[in-house]
Amino acid sequence: MLVLAFTGRTTTAQEPSQRRYQSNPADEDWSFLATVPDVDPWDRLKYIPLRHPDWFLTLSGEVRYRPEGLRIRPSETRPSTVDNYLLQRYLFGSDWRLGTHSRVFAEMQSGIIDGSLRSPRPTDQNRVDLHQAFYEWRTTRSNGHRFALDAGRQELAVGSTRLISASPGLNVKRSFDGLETSYRTATWTMAAAVATLVSVTGGSFDDRSDTRQPFWGIAASRKSPRFERGELGGYYLGIDRPHSLYAQGIGHERRHTVGFKWTGTGKRLDLNYDVLLQWGTFAGAPIRAWAFATESGYRLSATGWKPRISVRADFASGDRDAADRRLNAFNPLFPGNSYSGAVGLLGPTNITDLTPAVTVSPVRNLVVGFEAPSYWRTTPGDGVYSTDQRLLFGPGAGTGMYVGTNPGVLVVWQATRHLQGQGAITRFHSGGFLQDTFAAPGFGFYSISGVYRF
Repeated sequence: MLVLAFTGRTTTAQEPSQRRYQSNPADEDWSFLATVPDVDPWDRLKYIPLRHPDWFLTLSGEVRYRPEGLRIRPSETRPSTVDNYLLQRYLFGSDWRLGTHSRVFAEMQSGIIDGSLRSPRPTDQNRVDLHQAFYEWRTTRSNGHRFALDAGRQELAVGSTRLISASPGLNVKRSFDGLETSYRTATWTMAAAVATLVSVTGGSFDDRSDTRQPFWGIAASRKSPRFERGELGGYYLGIDRPHSLYAQGIGHERRHTVGFKWTGTGKRLDLNYDVLLQWGTFAGAPIRAWAFATESGYRLSATGWKPRISVRADFASGDRDAADRRLNAFNPLFPGNSYSGAVGLLGPTNITDLTPAVTVSPVRNLVVGFEAPSYWRTTPGDGVYSTDQRLLFGPGAGTGMYVGTNPGVLVVWQATRHLQGQGAITRFHSGGFLQDTFAAPGFGFYSISGVYRF
């Protein structure tokens, strides 16, 4: 996965004891199996020798079943609304290693939804399509410096998925068509990319590159001097969209983003900070927007239940006045759900949130988390948006700044290196801004996921 901004895939060969199956199998390297015995039932598919020396094939796959449910409580004028549905996702990939410099990676994806969902999302259904297909050329110099070039359809991510992400929480993962190049030293990583979003149309082999939404970027990062594991760096991203929707209307948007990032993980303390500034034009008028995203955690003990306490605080600008052609609303580009808790309901635009959380590990490979995110509008002149930039509630939907609080419990169980189970249950308590909307009674949400990877 690309770290900080476009920072190049890190496919350094794994150790035999580190048979790790990642959410993006393009990040894995199973060349170590050439010299060690098979100990896992799937090892024979992870290293299949080909005719030439240093040529081999790796096969990968993922099956995910995820039942979800949403219930909006009844009000005096509306009955209860209940949705229950099953999300299914299937991925199958092949990684052709053609010597030490070249490889071709291809992956198919199928996303299916069954059940009752009154407002289906575009990312719920995609019968079968090409998710990734790229060629990579790389070389390593005698001083250890590495250069890589990836061309084709691929997953991209920026930092902690706050701006550009494959968004693996979605039923249909996001991918991009384009070029990405990187240069890595022992301390520094520099990269650049240009790409377009792959639009999901729901049928079979009908997804196309959306040339109406190009984006481009450059980045540089280095190891954090303060932490054993961490990064410090900056990046620039640009995007051009013919039709963007905000509370003030629809228009052509050309936006530039400069970001500065600091991440670090120590023995007890960990942190993840982003400062983002945006400018450009919307419908011919200036854009001036900003965001500040933080998460700070502290592990109270490295033994026993290993309790960790954390606080996430995010601030993103909204439009001050819909009647003024100047736009102040922050655009999260192609984000994951790092802003919006377990439900993934609210996007960061015009949102200030505060999330205290506690996680514990009562037994090995089991993590239980408790969080209570609260949301406020950053400015009263703008509304509330979804993670895909749809306007959920306009600025006139209600009064006040408080949107609501969404306490929840999350469970992650890594049963084996192949099998992972996840569960979440939350309750959204609506604030004053939503008291005159259908969401006023609040709602409950649950999800249970079973993921098997090989």
